[in-house]
Amino acid sequence: MDDIENAGLDDIGDYMSSPVLSVDSESTVKETILYMQANEIGAVLVQKLGEFVGLVTESDLARKVLGKGLNVETTIIETVMTSPVLSMDRYLPVEEANLFMHKNKIRHLAVTEEDKVVGMLSLRDLVTYYSKDFRMQE
Repeated sequence: MDDIENAGLDDIGDYMSSPVLSVDSESTVKETILYMQANEIGAVLVQKLGEFVGLVTESDLARKVLGKGLNVETTIIETVMTSPVLSMDRYLPVEEANLFMHKNKIRHLAVTEEDKVVGMLSLRDLVTYYSKDFRMQE
């Protein structure tokens, strides 16, 4: 999309969460849950040997761990993560991310710059974007 077509549209990077938070692929489910709680996040990237190899969300934990009765102390996060990590460039319009997330039925999207993950975009971030014109002064 060229600059003229992109005029007036906000970039994904304007709404993403940064810095990128991640856990190691060998972390236990319990360690991951504690990390997510401490950082007040609903999803976290999973890293293996310096590369992002997956994503774990609260939904993954509920369905794949609690729903199957897995032990949070011994289950390794790599076994319940969603892979591959879907991503979009930070300079694309938020509307494109919204369509992409809807089409792929995902609630969290890795955001890249020069093919490096630099942030995350969530449904909550999209709500912020779409409600910006309706904000009331506090």
